[in-house]
This record gives sequence, C-alpha cells and structure tokens, in this order.
Amino acid sequence: MKIVKILFFTFVTTFILSGCVSDYMVKVPGNKINKPVSDKATIVFMRSSFVSSALSVTLFEVNDGNLSFIGFLPNGSKIAYKTSPGEKVYMAVGYAADFMLANVKAGQTYYVIVRPNWGTGGFAPTPIRTNGTTDYNTDIPAFKKWVNGTTLYATKPIEAAEWFEKNKDTYLGIYANYWARFQTKTPNEKAQRTLTFLDAYELNQE
Repeated sequence: MKIVKILFFTFVTTFILSGCVSDYMVKVPGNKINKPVSDKATIVFMRSSFVSSALSVTLFEVNDGNLSFIGFLPNGSKIAYKTSPGEKVYMAVGYAADFMLANVKAGQTYYVIVRPNWGTGGFAPTPIRTNGTTDYNTDIPAFKKWVNGTTLYATKPIEAAEWFEKNKDTYLGIYANYWARFQTKTPNEKAQRTLTFLDAYELNQE
C-alpha cells in the first residue's frame, strides 16, 4: 500500500509540476553554459524527447541517503548543476525513479541526457560519452541539437527550498524504494550508468 501511495503521488505531482515549473524555475539569460569554477564540476542535465514530453522530471543529488534538490526538468530544457568533485549519485523522478552514478573532477563540464526509459516508465539520466563507445556521445548530430535546442533553467532558491521542504519525506520514500531496485543491476549495467572523469567535455559556444 505504501508503494502504491508513492507511485500515485509521483504520477499526480508530475502532472501538476508540468503546469507550474515557472513557480520554481527561471530561464537563464543568454542560454550559455559557463565554465565551472576551479573547485566545482558542472553537470549539464538535458531533456529533449517527444516521448512523455508532457511530463516534468524532478532531479536530485543523493549523498549518503540525503537528497539535494537540483530542479525540475521539463521537456526542451537543461540545467547546469554545480557540484563538488568526487563520487556522486543522481536520481530522476517521473512516473518512476531512476539513477546515474558519477565520478567527476573539479573544473570540468559533463553532459547528461535524461531520456525516457521504456523498462521502468521513468527517465534514465544517461552519461554522454566523449569516446563514442555508446549511442549517447558528443559526436552524434543530436548532441549539439540537445545543447542548442534546449532552454537553460535555474532554480528560484527560496521557492525551490520551500517546495523541497514540504515534499522531502515523500521523495526519500521514492528514493529508498527505487534505489533498492537499482542495486540489483549487474556491474556492467551500472558502468553504463556511470559518468566518469573521462566524459568531461568543453563545448565551444561562441
């Protein structure tokens, strides 16, 4: 019953947020991704797909089971998230929750496509490689379309913090449920979902 309630909340919240993202997020003038400062890494989360495009996605960073709210990611948008270097876990919540692991370096920029996952009904945060070893890499034509064709957003700090405080316990429940499922993946499957320092990429936006 608890899982059913969580899934129902996720379903309803996703539809509600699709209509009021502007209450918590603001467009960044210029739509340009700035280089990270020396002690931070930037991870650019992008979303561009007709599949489930009416739904919003909620992004979190997870540290030792604690959630940090990154923002809402409606279709056709991106968020340039600044974080400390090291090992990370990221959670995307749509109909369901899905995860990406990361190990990032300070002063570097990384790109991630948050794509519909047919297997879970959620959205999978997927590393964009620089070495062409997967279908999601910086050499495919879609990559620059994702970067140039999405709108850069940032959170409104006060409004976003208030929203997260009200909803934190529910998302912690979602995390506990789906993180346990993620742990059943094989080492190879987890490696495919891991953003590494080798994936750093500086895009010329001039």
